[in-house]
Amino acid sequence: MATATPKTKEVRLEITSDSICPFCYVGKRRIEEAVRRSSHLPLTFSIKFAPFLLDPTLPNSPGENKRERYQRRFGGADKVAAMEKAMFERGQACDPPIRFSYDGNVAQTTDSHRIIEKAYELKGEEGQLALVERLFKTYFEESGDPGSHELLARDAVSTGIFATVDEAKAFLASDELLASVEQGIKKAQLRGISGVPFTIVNDKYGISGAQETETFMEVFEKIAKGELEA
Repeated sequence: MATATPKTKEVRLEITSDSICPFCYVGKRRIEEAVRRSSHLPLTFSIKFAPFLLDPTLPNSPGENKRERYQRRFGGADKVAAMEKAMFERGQACDPPIRFSYDGNVAQTTDSHRIIEKAYELKGEEGQLALVERLFKTYFEESGDPGSHELLARDAVSTGIFATVDEAKAFLASDELLASVEQGIKKAQLRGISGVPFTIVNDKYGISGAQETETFMEVFEKIAKGELEA
């Protein structure tokens, strides 16, 4: 994104997120819409994702059936059905809409965080945003395994992070950036972050949850007006 000039103020958004968190997908949509709708303000925006493990007890890929695990965790089929309905409605209200599916498997997401961090290292903000979007779509709308090296590699190539699937798989098979991801997860814990998404604005202001688009816009407007320190 554009570099700030003396007439503009910089808004840095660090979004702590997990690849299997439905509210993180919704939150991403709302933040992006808020940025679009704030284009008239004298602000420049940057976005970066930080890692979080929503459920550290999840097994590695291929994981286990998503709906069955949620039924055990959240109190049965009726509660999960109500959750699915509510998330579907939230997804449909997004721009563009999200078609949430609870089919397929859920698995540990450490490798997805590694490749998301690699995307930022190789392709910067735009590359990371594109990959995060693609990974969310694969898991939430296409019922893909979030820990599958095959799918992670495919999505990294389709978004231009790696040139070939073999290169992406070689990265995933290594332990590159594992320590960095683990450090990022620990940093979130030390900050007291216990749920995601959690957005930190300019290293000063914390916004918990997938707040409405207008909530983010209000924060941006206050920064533009000087009511909040940039």
